[in-house]
Amino acid sequence: MTTSPTGSRCSGWPSLDEAREASRVGTGAGVRVAVIDSGVEARHPRLASLRIRDSVRFEENGGSVIAIENEGHDAYGHGTAVAGILHEIAPDAEVGSFRVIDARSVSRTHLICAGVREAIHRGYHILNCSFGCRGLAKFILPHKEWADEAWLRGVHIVAACGNTDSREAEWPSHFASVIGVDLAETTSESLFFRRDHLVGFSARGENVEVAWLGGGVQQQTGTSFATPRVSGAIARILSVYPGIPPAMMHTILSSLSEPWHPGLSSDR
Repeated sequence: MTTSPTGSRCSGWPSLDEAREASRVGTGAGVRVAVIDSGVEARHPRLASLRIRDSVRFEENGGSVIAIENEGHDAYGHGTAVAGILHEIAPDAEVGSFRVIDARSVSRTHLICAGVREAIHRGYHILNCSFGCRGLAKFILPHKEWADEAWLRGVHIVAACGNTDSREAEWPSHFASVIGVDLAETTSESLFFRRDHLVGFSARGENVEVAWLGGGVQQQTGTSFATPRVSGAIARILSVYPGIPPAMMHTILSSLSEPWHPGLSSDR
C-alpha cells in the first residue's frame, strides 16, 4: 500500500493506521452523500459553503412516484439539521437532498424506496437515512431490496435506530448490510462501538445545536442527529481511500471507534 500527501486520494485499501490518518485529514472531497430526509434548506447560513449536487422532491402521482428536480428544499427542518452536522464533519463532501419526508415528519415506503434508488442510480457513495420503519414484512421487504442493491453496488448505508429502544428492530438500521447508529449521551465527538448488539455504533446525539428551517438553530436530541456524524466519518475516509467497500468500512470504523460503555446510554 502506498501513501500519499494530505488531501490526495489513494488507490487500494488502507491499513488501520492509514485509515486512522484518513479519518483525521480527510475532508469528504470527491464523496457524494445523499440525505434521504425532509429536504435541505440550502440557503441556511450554516450551509453557505455546502455543495448541493441534487435537490429532488418525490411525490405520489396517479399511483406512481415522480421525482421533481430542484424542489428538494426542506419541509420542516429535520433534513437541514442532518445536512448541517454532516457538513461540519466532512465540509468538502457533495450533498444530495432527496426529499421523501413531508412537513408532518411522515413518509411512505414507496416514496423512500424511490428516493433511495434514485440516489443509488445517480452515483452517491453514502446514503444517510436518519429515519426508521417498523411493521409487517410487506413494508420491510422493499427496504431490504434497496439495501441489498446498495450493498452490491458498494454504496454505504448509514441509518438511525429508534429513539426509544435500540433493541427493537427498525429498518433499515437493523439490516446486516447497514451501519446502524444509536445516540450517545456525551459531548465527545468520538464514535463508539458496541459489540454483540443489533446497533453497533453510537455517536453524540443529545442536546445538539443544529441548523433548522428558517435560518435559525434549535437544540435537538435523537438518533437522527447521531447518524450524520457516522456518515461524515465515512466520507472523510472515502475522500482519501475511495475504493473501500461497505463490509471493510464497518471493520475499519469498529476498530477506530471507542469502546461503548453503559454511561453512554442509561436506558437503551
